[in-house]
Amino acid sequence: MRQLTMLLAAFLIAALVVADEPKVENPLTVDELMVSVITPATNTLWGVEDPQSDAEWQPLEDAAIAVIAAGTLVAEGGAGPRDAEWARSAEWQAFVATMNEAATDALNAARERDLDALLTATEVMYPPCEECHIKFHPEM
Repeated sequence: MRQLTMLLAAFLIAALVVADEPKVENPLTVDELMVSVITPATNTLWGVEDPQSDAEWQPLEDAAIAVIAAGTLVAEGGAGPRDAEWARSAEWQAFVATMNEAATDALNAARERDLDALLTATEVMYPPCEECHIKFHPEM
C-alpha cells in the first residue's frame, strides 16, 4: 500500500511540475483506481479503531494520501469508456471534491494523532462515496 501511495504521489507531483507541457493522459480507468486504490484506502480509514503508536497511525496517513492522489486522478477522468463523461459532470466533481476534502482532513488528523478528527473526516467521506456509487456506478 505504501509503495502504491508513493507511486501515486510521484505521479501527481510530476503532473504538477510539467503543467505547462503537454498533458500526459491517465492510462488507468476510474474503475481501476477505485478498486485498486480508493476502496482499500477508504476501508482502512473507515476501519480505524484506536491507534496508539506511530506504526499504527502510519497506515492511516498512507490511506488518506492514497485517496487524495487517486481522487485527483479520478476527477480528471480516466481511460474507461464512461470516464470522460463522468469527469464533465458537475455532480461527479462535487462528489470527488468532498471525498478529497475529507481525505485531506483525515490526513491532517492522522498526522496530528487526533482520533476524533479522523473519525469526523471519515464520517464526512462516506456519504458522497455512497451517493456517487448509486448515481454513477450502481453495479460496483
